[in-house]
Amino acid sequence: MPYAELYIARKQCQAARDLVIMCKGGWQDQETLKRLQEIIEAAAAAVDDRDCRALIAAIADYAFDLFSETAHQKWARGSTSGTDFLRLQILHELDAFKRRLSEIEKLRTSAASEDDPDVIPGGA
Repeated sequence: MPYAELYIARKQCQAARDLVIMCKGGWQDQETLKRLQEIIEAAAAAVDDRDCRALIAAIADYAFDLFSETAHQKWARGSTSGTDFLRLQILHELDAFKRRLSEIEKLRTSAASEDDPDVIPGGA
């Protein structure tokens, strides 16, 4: 499989997305926070990229407040609760992470085709 590490990072990203959608936050939930941290750290470890690490760091910060007793309250915006705002921010950062993975893949594919124009990227 070409770019196996990107595949792994995408799978971890989807797992993080699923967890954030299923677990609403708004209370001290160390178990969910730990699980999310493990998932996003695995996603970051799969791809050695500064932009990906920055996105993961932002997600970790938001998650810390989301799964806390009261820290999520400072994120309330008008009629949007702090937990909803944080969940949306995390999902936004996960989308940015996936876009960055696509950029990395395009760069690698482009570089591979420039190195050997007869090679079909991802081909057998």
